[in-house]
This record gives sequence, structure tokens and C-alpha cells, in this order.
Amino acid sequence: FEVDLGYTFVEGKDWNFNAALNWSTNENLVTNLAGTQYIELGGGEVFSAAVQGQPLGVIVGTGSQTDENGKFILNENGFPILTSSPIVLGDPNPDWRGGLILNLSWKKLRLGAVIEHSQGGSFNPRTLHVLNRFGTTTETANLVTLDQNLVNYDGDVILAGTTVRGNIKNFGAGPVLLDESWYRTGIGGGLGSNQAYNFNIYDATFTKFRELSLSYTIDRDLFRGNPGFQSITLTASARNFININDVPGIDPEVNQNGVGQALGVEYFTNPQTRSFLFSALVNF
Repeated sequence: FEVDLGYTFVEGKDWNFNAALNWSTNENLVTNLAGTQYIELGGGEVFSAAVQGQPLGVIVGTGSQTDENGKFILNENGFPILTSSPIVLGDPNPDWRGGLILNLSWKKLRLGAVIEHSQGGSFNPRTLHVLNRFGTTTETANLVTLDQNLVNYDGDVILAGTTVRGNIKNFGAGPVLLDESWYRTGIGGGLGSNQAYNFNIYDATFTKFRELSLSYTIDRDLFRGNPGFQSITLTASARNFININDVPGIDPEVNQNGVGQALGVEYFTNPQTRSFLFSALVNF
């Protein structure tokens, strides 16, 4: 379902102002795979797939075991237990997307803006999960002084009063310590299919200023001595210069598989470029 609207608010000799708005949503469901469990749309330890009974492109990978109520199944130390096979980790399809285009002009001066918003969906930045293993993320850089004895992933008891790098988490059986044993040798960071990638799923919502441009036209009235000259339009523009999202360090719109049906997975992927452009258009 898609809506596309446009309206001219002001149209005069000197002032002009118009706007365009588009909004779309697309809900889909894979209904039959002829007995196949899933079809990979993009490869990797975490991948986008067609799964029967799920929207197209869901994110699939190993994760944490849960009971029928969705609660974590925990080991004797209070940590989640890894699934034996890949599970659906999230749906990368946004709930809806919208865009706004604004154009304002006054005499020979023009201002234009393009703003886009994508609401909802899941995103798996595997780069972050891998870098957790090496302790180079802001998550692993956190310092905490314990106010009680806590157990880490290896089952070691870290005494109260100790200052460590890591985080405190309660998976359902009381607080535990996420330290190096969780991120480097456990299931909270690194490579391979022995990782709980459900802890690396983020909300893919973003708002972007796709483009902002300002232009000024110098017409032939200033160059009366040159009858063949028409105009010069000077333009300064910025593209993708503002990107608002909740994913640390990476753009949730990037896709390791490029253009196609695979969505929502990133793995050391080049980000979109931010550019500032200046141009002069000469008309004769």
C-alpha cells in the first residue's frame, strides 16, 4: 500500500513553495517452500532467508534457547543456552517508510530538502558482534565496580568491590557478569555458528536527510554585453549528511548482500557515503 501526495502552498511572482509526501507499507508472507526448511537469500553465519510462515527475508542464525513463553532457558550459572540449529532472529522488513520533499524559492534563490524515515524492522550488525570478541566496542569498554559477588560465563565468582570491564545482566535468574569470558570465549562475541546472535539484533529505524541544496541563479540581466549568455546557476548541496538511528557505529540501511531480496545483515560492509557538492551550471 502506497500513498503519494503533492501540494503547492505558494505560487507567485517572487515566492514559491511546494511539498511532496510519500508513505508506503508492505506486508508479505512466505506460504509454501515445498517441504524445504528455509532458502538462503544471502550467505554467512547469520543470513537472510525465506522461511515458511515468516515474512520474506527474515534474519536467521544461532541464538538462545527459550521456552514456550519466550523466556530464556538458562544453565546452572544463570546464562542462556545456545540453540543447536539456526532460528529466526528478526524481521528486517520495516513497518513503513516515508519521505518528504520540500522546495522553496524566492526570486533567484532556491532551497530544496529530501527527508526519509524508515520505521521498525530488525538489523544484525555482525561487525559489532565480532569486535566484541576483541574488546574494541563501547559495550565492552564499560567499567563497573561490583556491589555484590557475581558469576561470569566461565562459572568463576568475581568478588564484590572488584572493578572490571564488562556489564551486568539479568537473563531471568538474577544478575550475572558479562566480562571477557562472555564476549571473547563465550557466546556474546566472535565468529562462527556457536554464537548467540539474538543479542546482536537492533531496531533498524532511521531518519535521514538525503539531500539539502541551496542554489542561486545569475541571469543574463547582469551580462547584457554578451547576447549569447543565458544564466549561471550556482548550487551547494549535502547528501546523507544527517543519519539518526540507534545502531552503534553503522548505518542500518547497509546490506552485505547488495541489491536483492536479502535484508538486514551487515558484516564489515562499506557504509553509505556522505557528500558535499558544489556545482556551476552555465547556459548559453
